[in-house]
Amino acid sequence: MTLWVAWQLAPDYFFFFDLPSAHSPLIWALLHVFLPLFSIFLILGFFSRLSSIFCWFGVIAVQQANPHILYGADRLLHLLLYWSIFLPLGETGSVDAWLFKKRAPRLLLTDRWGAWGITGQICFVYWFTALARTDPVWTQNRNALFYALNIDYLTSAWGAYMLHFPVLLRWLTTITLYLEFLGPFLLFVPLQRDRFRLAAVVLFLSFHLIGMQFLLRIGYFPWVCATAWLIFIPGFFWNTLTGPIGRYFHGVNPTGWVRLLDLSMAGLALFSFADILVWNVVSLPDPKAYVSKSEAWMKTHDPSMGVLHLDQRWHMYARPYPHQGWYVIPAELADGSQVDLFTNRPVSWDRPRDFADYLGNIRWRVYLANLEFDRDPETLRQYSDYLADQWDKGHPENRKVKTTTLIFMSQTTLPNLTITEPKRVILFTKKY
Repeated sequence: MTLWVAWQLAPDYFFFFDLPSAHSPLIWALLHVFLPLFSIFLILGFFSRLSSIFCWFGVIAVQQANPHILYGADRLLHLLLYWSIFLPLGETGSVDAWLFKKRAPRLLLTDRWGAWGITGQICFVYWFTALARTDPVWTQNRNALFYALNIDYLTSAWGAYMLHFPVLLRWLTTITLYLEFLGPFLLFVPLQRDRFRLAAVVLFLSFHLIGMQFLLRIGYFPWVCATAWLIFIPGFFWNTLTGPIGRYFHGVNPTGWVRLLDLSMAGLALFSFADILVWNVVSLPDPKAYVSKSEAWMKTHDPSMGVLHLDQRWHMYARPYPHQGWYVIPAELADGSQVDLFTNRPVSWDRPRDFADYLGNIRWRVYLANLEFDRDPETLRQYSDYLADQWDKGHPENRKVKTTTLIFMSQTTLPNLTITEPKRVILFTKKY
């Protein structure tokens, strides 16, 4: 997943990370050199724990450089990378297992708490998502999926087609809610443990890679979730798969500094587990506010937030977001003519046919959605300047940009499931 992140972000580096607020030689090196390199090491199981640390640090650094392009998949990825630091990822079927097959100290406490930590982390994603879904669109009229699939920039062609079946979507809304809350409990059934765990893996892989992947255009989020569930595949499967080539550490009892390291890392894992539990509890939605007072307090008082970045909030589609739309960015040129800087074509107010092609990849879609949602003046100015500069580079003096206006064509999904006519919302205007 980290390799995919680096591959996806590198082409757009000069917009997303070359701004004064985000530019750093470290970010360039991470995206183009270190993240790809250590991602390959992690895949091969070469110095697995160290590679996990480097991948976790690299992803955190890139994410902090530009938070305007982040969404739930990014948060979940860096949390899974954090918990992977505590796991014996290279114990079998890896380069580490081949290199250290004769002697390898075990971090038993660390492995145990790491396993509980990542299990809790994955379960919390689903449990607290379900607990946050108290809005009537989930619990009463069950139109949550209908609202979600009306967000054009996140909806696939299949998702748009499913809007013709609102009754089916109501049933799928109910099934989703029950699966998210009850499904993770399959991991803790003591009888026939392997069978119940395998059932949970199959259910959630189907949910993410069939249901979610086909209905929504949300980048690599389904794949991050699916990857997380692979750790719960029972051991007999991996033993069958890697039997001929698998190698296991011949562990030795930890002594001296190894025992101290084990105790220290186990303590950190225990503290982290308590921290993520608190974060999920305080982030449950306040009926009267988007961010609860407890969550706001944690953001300023949690000692791990500035270093480990364990803060989290799983409210995916918990409240209906009825607004959607598209951008029209008319620019007045020096010769008096107009052009839409978003498309580099004559200004048109018509609804785009294909939002995926119109808005670009998931990073651009998230960035543009946050542009309208946050309406931060500095971010709007940077984007306006970027579009104006891109146009001016390829045009003579009499065709330079003189004025830009960022307009969002807003539509609303009403409670009766009809869509309003588009309304022009001016977000930003600048003269050059």
